[in-house]
Amino acid sequence: MKSALESIGRRLFVFVGATLIGALVVLGVVELLLAAVWSFALRIHPDPLRPQMSPAYAGAPWVSDLYREQSSRLAAPYAYVPFRVSGVNPWHGQYFNNDEHPSGVWRRTINPEGGQCQQHPKTNLWVFGGSTVYGTGVPDWATLPSYLSERLNRDGRACVIVSNYGDESYASTQELILLIEQLKRGGSPDVVIFYDGFNDAHMGMAAADPRSTHYGLEIIKPRAEGSFRGRFDFVHRLYMVRVADAVRQLLRRRGEPLNAEELRAKAATVVDNYEANHDIASALGQVYHFTFYGFWQPMLFYGHKPLVPFEQQISELDTTRKSRFDPGPVVAVYQEAERRTSVATFVNLADVFDEVSGPIYIDEAHLGPHGNELAANAIAKYVEDHPAGIEFHLSKAP
Repeated sequence: MKSALESIGRRLFVFVGATLIGALVVLGVVELLLAAVWSFALRIHPDPLRPQMSPAYAGAPWVSDLYREQSSRLAAPYAYVPFRVSGVNPWHGQYFNNDEHPSGVWRRTINPEGGQCQQHPKTNLWVFGGSTVYGTGVPDWATLPSYLSERLNRDGRACVIVSNYGDESYASTQELILLIEQLKRGGSPDVVIFYDGFNDAHMGMAAADPRSTHYGLEIIKPRAEGSFRGRFDFVHRLYMVRVADAVRQLLRRRGEPLNAEELRAKAATVVDNYEANHDIASALGQVYHFTFYGFWQPMLFYGHKPLVPFEQQISELDTTRKSRFDPGPVVAVYQEAERRTSVATFVNLADVFDEVSGPIYIDEAHLGPHGNELAANAIAKYVEDHPAGIEFHLSKAP
């Protein structure tokens, strides 16, 4: 009897083991096939509105190489940092350079060299923001901070050292925490600039509480709580899950949108939070002796820029299908920000491209090199015209 039971047990063990191994082999084959199909589909039906196709890059032979480097850079895991959740990873390439400093890792800014800073007192200017400050989609020399440095230091008339504290996922609350950390480390800026709007609006309108949100919350929260979903969120990288998500996205019914009153109330909360962060930064400026400026950034769906066909296609696709991005809630925040412009603590640049007829945008919010240059020029002009009691040692250009 015992021998028979042992035999049955062995056969059952072999059967279960063989079944599991067979299932894993089948799943592995299916995963490889779906990965090949996914890659092939992207090759034969590439997105015609992907950023690198924007005419804002017209005449730039480096675009393909830049996006290959950007893809490799973004494939690296995020660096965890306390309180801010994520930070900039070290990276050194042809187009992107994130340099390590005693105060952290920051995107390289092209600043004046040589004897210019021996002739003028140095002004330290810090710029905080999300990916539009970091410079997603452009080389080091074409970021907003680099163009800002070029404008403020033109003709050797000043020594303004601009530091790029942008992170590709940050909203203004994370920037405020980063500012506090840098001040506690002994940093001594003369000028601090926040350049925001899109991330605060996008994340704030999608969150239950617009005051406490950041990108990646839906992944990080389950991990911190130790939930089942958090322990197995790696499965979302499988092509089987990607295909299933794509099908579900096509078939799912969208929830009921907020009515006009609810939309405006939530948008007001988003802008309230944004202004509160600016008020705190301004108060820090009084204690740490720097001048603070806040700028509300432009985006494709707001203002009266004459759109080129590429920009128009993005606008029409998002507005009608909402498959990439739903502009409605974000536009509501921009409308609320504009309503407050006359009494706000921030400078509204949402209309800065209204007279620009050429291509500017590479997607809904990011700009090509010329767009960053124009935005930096607008910021520089405001700072020069409103020094707020600080001496920049700048002779006004004609």
